Amino acid sequence: MKLRSARIAVTALVLALSAAPLLSLTTSTAFASGADAAAPAAMTNADVVKLAKLGFGSEVIKAKIDGASAVNFKLEVDDLVSLKSAGVSQDVISEMLKRSQGGAAGSGAAPMGAMGPMGGNPNDVQMVTADGNTVHLRGISGTISTTNAFVTVLEHSNFPGVASTVRTHDTRPSFIVNSSDQPKGHFYIVSLEIDSGDQDRSLKLGNSRFFGGMKNVGAPDKDNQISYDAVAVGNGGNQWKLTPTKDLKPGEYGVYMGQLFDFGVDR
Repeated sequence: MKLRSARIAVTALVLALSAAPLLSLTTSTAFASGADAAAPAAMTNADVVKLAKLGFGSEVIKAKIDGASAVNFKLEVDDLVSLKSAGVSQDVISEMLKRSQGGAAGSGAAPMGAMGPMGGNPNDVQMVTADGNTVHLRGISGTISTTNAFVTVLEHSNFPGVASTVRTHDTRPSFIVNSSDQPKGHFYIVSLEIDSGDQDRSLKLGNSRFFGGMKNVGAPDKDNQISYDAVAVGNGGNQWKLTPTKDLKPGEYGVYMGQLFDFGVDR
């Protein structure tokens, strides 16, 4: 009788031990599955096209792009053409480019503390006007277009809208930027050309010749550059105050360093 009871006890113990890993695996698998299910899908080109076709405005779509926890946009040249053909506005496409280049979810701004020739946060540009007001300018990304002119290919960076939302009557505002080096050659104050037909503003960049190679690629054309004085101020020498050397005429302008920090001067 005792022997039979002992055998039953051993058998029960073996069965319990065998079931334990199975129970653990099942619980872990369920937890992992639940975590996967909770993770939101990244926003894609198809999502943007769907919103555009349903008639949502640019501001709504841009807000969704900024607020998405993750994005997986395809933005090669053919992808941009497809987006434009599908009715996605240029300012929405620019927002997609900006977010894909590192814009933080919910902020629409590029990551803080990027370095290189710049110190601090190069994406923080402040406009200081004569009355002492300070305005933080927001960077916007442009789309590239090229035009054949005889033996030269002209390259432009195009920015959505014919006018900046930031306006000033100050004809010589200053700009506080972050740079560990002399900002000239990295930062440009530029004038923009308005294209009412395309509803955008454009900045002429370097050009290339069919037989002469590339010239000044990525830098604004000299005709669009505004001469300025640069003075180091505060923050251990990593901040600079840029001030145009001449008054600006009424028009559209910006501080350019790959992105455009735009503003307009009114009469």
